[in-house]
Amino acid sequence: MLDLTLLPILILAAPSVIPPFYLHAALSGRPSYSDIFLLCLGMQTPLSPTALNEGEYPAVAAMTTGYVFRVENQAMVMFLQRVGRTGHLVTLEVVSDPAGESGRRLTRPRFHMSFWISALLLACGLRSVRADWFLVSSVSLLLLSRLLSIISLRAKTAPSWHGASEPGTEGDLLILLSQDRWVRMRGLVDDLKAVTSGSWLHEADNPVVMQAFEWTARVLVYLAVVILANATRENKMILLADLFISHGVLVFSNAQTKGLRLNSRKINISSNEGSIKSYNRRLDLAQDLVKEIGRSDWAIRLGIINPEEVDPASRGTESKYQDPEHEIVAM
Repeated sequence: MLDLTLLPILILAAPSVIPPFYLHAALSGRPSYSDIFLLCLGMQTPLSPTALNEGEYPAVAAMTTGYVFRVENQAMVMFLQRVGRTGHLVTLEVVSDPAGESGRRLTRPRFHMSFWISALLLACGLRSVRADWFLVSSVSLLLLSRLLSIISLRAKTAPSWHGASEPGTEGDLLILLSQDRWVRMRGLVDDLKAVTSGSWLHEADNPVVMQAFEWTARVLVYLAVVILANATRENKMILLADLFISHGVLVFSNAQTKGLRLNSRKINISSNEGSIKSYNRRLDLAQDLVKEIGRSDWAIRLGIINPEEVDPASRGTESKYQDPEHEIVAM
């Protein structure tokens, strides 16, 4: 009979650079404690925020005021890279999320699928709880590891500074991504600030404690592997099956997610006609937007058009959006 003593080592397999439960948190907003049951492979892998955006911090122009800055929120950049298309302008809408972070999973059937698959498989394995405490201990360590990770992640994704509030002011951003992908983001200025300013993860109030939680969470996964090696052959296979299936469902759920929830805002591709428009060259895009907005200073500062290529009358500070009492500040 095949010796499966080392089978639990598969728990440490990391099929991707970013574990899917971290990607789930980046797409769905601040993690909930119910995420403790989202188990997957490679849970000992530390999260590197720059892996989300592949080190890219795209340039942005506020077309209503002319300010130019960069998007530093890694989760936002990751989403922009997902929806962007080479040679196309994709228009996004940013709106406030009335349900907030607490209600984000009520409309996520794939989340419930992953949850119930994990729960059922674990129940099958734990049916023999008196016979195999090794399995119980291993599962407990994995759940404790997830709990510590969630506590740390919640602390680092708590609401933070997004600049001065400008209630009721409309904003219009143009974002230049790599591979000639262009994204236009529209919404209230306060909503745009909330999803573009700052980093996805910021320093927690108790950084030493959170670092200890993260380190302990990773060590617990290794301990779970060691303990599971002493479990029965059947229980090893049950727990591994649970992790593989849960991992697959979570990856599928992330791949099918079309929008982004971030800082109590929802970002989706606009439902209006022409929300995805093709251009033969970037200059055509710039000229179209300059004509629509009524000003070209943002395009010149962004470097997508030369000063001599625009009408001098459009270089001023007036536009159909402009209100002298409201300005979008550089973030």
